[in-house]
Amino acid sequence: MKKHNIVRLAFGLAMSAVMLLTALEASAQSSPAVDGKSLVGTWQVLRHGVDCVTRERLNPDFPTLMTFNRGGTLNGYSVGPGDSPGLQTPEYGNWAHQQGTQTYTLRDVSYGYDNTGTFAGRGEVTATVTLAAGDTFTADTTIDIYDASGNLLFSFCGMWTGTRFQ
Repeated sequence: MKKHNIVRLAFGLAMSAVMLLTALEASAQSSPAVDGKSLVGTWQVLRHGVDCVTRERLNPDFPTLMTFNRGGTLNGYSVGPGDSPGLQTPEYGNWAHQQGTQTYTLRDVSYGYDNTGTFAGRGEVTATVTLAAGDTFTADTTIDIYDASGNLLFSFCGMWTGTRFQ
């Protein structure tokens, strides 16, 4: 019985060490921080379209949820004006820090479907995100809309403001 307890204790200590080393490695790989915080985390984001030349607002803000994961991947969920949540997928993409700045770049994609469930095309977002004070960001975006055959239908611009979800 004693031998069994020693084996369990040794296994438990080994697992604790592995978890500690994994956590230390993950924190070492996190993005550079602003005021002690990085882009990693979940954000409540307000989006609106803008004229690409004049930057004039084209529509009211609409809410989005975005999560920036360690390692540079992201997930987002947004239903824009006139869209239906059942006709589009969430957004998936990648982000990267621009060395020596408080700026990040990202690209993401989501798929759209028509009312019959037939694939209609995709939307791709390219954005430059500027992290401010660790808990807010702004972003300038370009959105490209493609048909089901991959042909670019149109592009437009947008602006985002994000607040860290805590």
